[in-house]
Amino acid sequence: MRKFGLIGKTLGHSYSPLIHGKFADYQYDLLETDEEGLEALIMNPEYGGFNITIPYKKTVIRYCDELSDEAKKIGSVNTIVKQSDGTIKGYNTDYYGFQYLIKANGIEPCGKRCLVLGSGGASLTVQAVLADMGAAGVTVVSRTGDVNYDNVADVEADAQIVVNTTPVGMYPDNGRYPLKVTNFHKCEGVLDLIYNPNKTKFVLDAMDAGIPASGGLKMLVAQAKAACEIFTGFEIEEEALQNVHDEVRRETMNQVLIGMPGAGKTTLGREMAESMGREFLDIDEMIVEHEGMSIPDIFATKGEAYFRKVETEMLEKACVKTGMVIATGGGIVKNKKNYYIIKQNATIVWIKRDLDKLETDGRPISMSMPIEKIYEERKEIYAKWSDYFINNNEGRD
Repeated sequence: MRKFGLIGKTLGHSYSPLIHGKFADYQYDLLETDEEGLEALIMNPEYGGFNITIPYKKTVIRYCDELSDEAKKIGSVNTIVKQSDGTIKGYNTDYYGFQYLIKANGIEPCGKRCLVLGSGGASLTVQAVLADMGAAGVTVVSRTGDVNYDNVADVEADAQIVVNTTPVGMYPDNGRYPLKVTNFHKCEGVLDLIYNPNKTKFVLDAMDAGIPASGGLKMLVAQAKAACEIFTGFEIEEEALQNVHDEVRRETMNQVLIGMPGAGKTTLGREMAESMGREFLDIDEMIVEHEGMSIPDIFATKGEAYFRKVETEMLEKACVKTGMVIATGGGIVKNKKNYYIIKQNATIVWIKRDLDKLETDGRPISMSMPIEKIYEERKEIYAKWSDYFINNNEGRD
């Protein structure tokens, strides 16, 4: 069996083996290397081809004997194949991937002013696609260019489409963002090529401002489809592309449980994790382990403000992971920041239970004020945050 793989510098965040495993049955490896080891890896006779990611999309061109038309035009290669005559051909399947991402999100670049964040290999592809789709203008933002992160909000304030091609906000540095998208008062579409997390802070901020926005998972799956076709020589139906995207998203998204204290989030969460074959995390248990004392003792000795601070820290630690089931404390919704931490990689599930069935023993907030008052303060937030709810009135505590 011929082997294929992904070459890059840091690949712990990659979904590529999962995706290629759904499209075909060849072995697909993650191959981390520094630039000194790049040539030896490419020439390894065990491998028939590779996908290429940051930071080698321009570097690998020197090892190619031939380039596809797109790769030659763009000056960036993300797929290479060893041909039967021993030569190496470089392709740019990111072109198809980004084009698919744009169309799938209903974004129309024709006649629009577009802003591209970053100047690397992925940026070159994005620029080419936008130009080919009739963009009125494409401006590149880099750290040291004429248009940079210090002046872009002034000189390009009327940008209509903004695309992030930088790794800012990518796992494990979730929560970072390259710039404030709200600085662009005419913005009508935001795309971020990052796919882990599923929604970066950049994307979430755009959505919060009412701007259509998407992360890069559809692009990743689409370019993988194109690469797989090159590796195998067989065409893959576009319907399979959408199916693989949906499967990968479902398998990698966390299931985060919210709801009132005593609603049964921990018990139900453990059952969900076991049935789904996933790891389970409980934010309250993480806090207790971190602090070395019970939650009532934390409230009594350090106060609620301190508890909420640690709660957010533990939530951040849990939510950078993928494919988990995570139970949160009842008061997680008191801090709006927590919503963005959760939503970057999760479907949010509200565990509902009748108030007279809630277990309140040992729960500081539940013992300090009537449960009815707590519910009135939180019910609209639970409803707004959640993607769906589960009725847990059957006695799971």
